[in-house]
Amino acid sequence: MKIITKGKIMLFRLSILLISVTLLIGCNSSEKLLQKGQYDRAIDKAVEKLRKKPNDENELYVLKEAYVKANSFDMDQIEFLEREGREENYVKIFLLYERLDNRQDRIKTLPTSLMSQFTIIDYDEQLIESKSQAAEISYEKGLQYLEQGGRENARRAYYEFERTKSIYSDYKEVNQMLRESQYLGTNQVLFVIENNSQVVLPGRFDTELKKIGMGDLNDRWIQYSVFEDEDQQYDYFIVLNINNINVTPERVEREKTTDTKEIQDGMKYVLDERGNVTKDSLGNDIRVPNMITVEAEVSKVRQVKETMVGGTLDYIDLRTDQLVKTDNIAVTAVFEHTSATYSGDERALSEASKVMVNSEMVPFPTNEMMLIDAATLLKEQAKEIMFRNRRLLSSTY
Repeated sequence: MKIITKGKIMLFRLSILLISVTLLIGCNSSEKLLQKGQYDRAIDKAVEKLRKKPNDENELYVLKEAYVKANSFDMDQIEFLEREGREENYVKIFLLYERLDNRQDRIKTLPTSLMSQFTIIDYDEQLIESKSQAAEISYEKGLQYLEQGGRENARRAYYEFERTKSIYSDYKEVNQMLRESQYLGTNQVLFVIENNSQVVLPGRFDTELKKIGMGDLNDRWIQYSVFEDEDQQYDYFIVLNINNINVTPERVEREKTTDTKEIQDGMKYVLDERGNVTKDSLGNDIRVPNMITVEAEVSKVRQVKETMVGGTLDYIDLRTDQLVKTDNIAVTAVFEHTSATYSGDERALSEASKVMVNSEMVPFPTNEMMLIDAATLLKEQAKEIMFRNRRLLSSTY
């Protein structure tokens, strides 16, 4: 029977790891990338190695093969797109010429002796021509989408203008067109509060709820508002419909408990069976701590008041005048304060009891104060629900 030691196990694991790393490196070698048809990745890998080892003939062979094949593939695509003659092809043609030029730039980072073995072509004229045409076509296409109207077309226009800007950052009025298309493509959402609870709410309640931060809910195509703009046409209402408010009566709960603790109360002599004081080896009297149990009666006073606010968060599509979703919402604001008095030995008090004893009864908060606390909780919960449902508001129909 063979005994496998921990050392052999570790050696076996290390061997497996080395084999795995070797295979991984082999799969990502420039030659393997060339064989897979990943020419630009093969070029990057070969260039990286040739910078360190300019005399590596194998890497130079891979680089030449990948470079020729990549360029040939791109030029074939350009020729096809030009023959096809479609206006929108100029964007693809420009990107292909840009890729050809960038590929040459990587070759130019090689030592001169290696770079001279490659054909470098000046693509400036083709780049300028295709770039100008690509920008013009994307820009005009964006304008056409805007003219057709509607949310979806406005968003398509935005992406065309965005492409134009990526080609020429200051092309014509592209920045203005980006702002306009984004505005027209954005769904406008108004957060509305309705009180159907038959309870009169303080003005501060509404004010507190409208402090809800919408900034992290907004995205490119959704804009939330809490204050209505009469000049704005809204696509959705999110209605916080409050239909239940309950403020409990003020409660004072009293409870008595007893704290006990064993403490040291001086020292005492150790007596033998005859009642005499025992001595140590040096003849001294032996004394030990005198432990006693003390207690204190604690009278606790717990003040409690609660406010429950409930309702629904309703999503209304104003374009169809339909209720598209409803979520229940409910919060409870709790006021709780505990104080205490005691009788007996103060030394018996626990740390918790000491905190309560050092606190006195306080006035109960008013109903208005409790409702404001509930509004804060309601605001946080409403925002969580709106965050979960934000994709619901991105439609363009």
